[in-house]
Amino acid sequence: MAAPSMVFTARFAASRLGVDIDVIEQLAEQMAPEDGCLSIINSLDETAESVTGFTRQGLDYLDELLDERRLQFVGDL
Repeated sequence: MAAPSMVFTARFAASRLGVDIDVIEQLAEQMAPEDGCLSIINSLDETAESVTGFTRQGLDYLDELLDERRLQFVGDL
């Protein structure tokens, strides 16, 4: 498998999946780099803010997590 050559921001993922960015950030907390979730920084300063990014595999995994979350929500009704 080739290494990822592109990373998509959490904002892009939210738009693509039709959910609020806060939902994407919550789901990202459950993911690891192996799942396609990365933190992107533009400074080595300790106070630098990071942006959450996803590989194509990460976007697919996010979609699966959203499906699971929806099924759980419907099951709780």
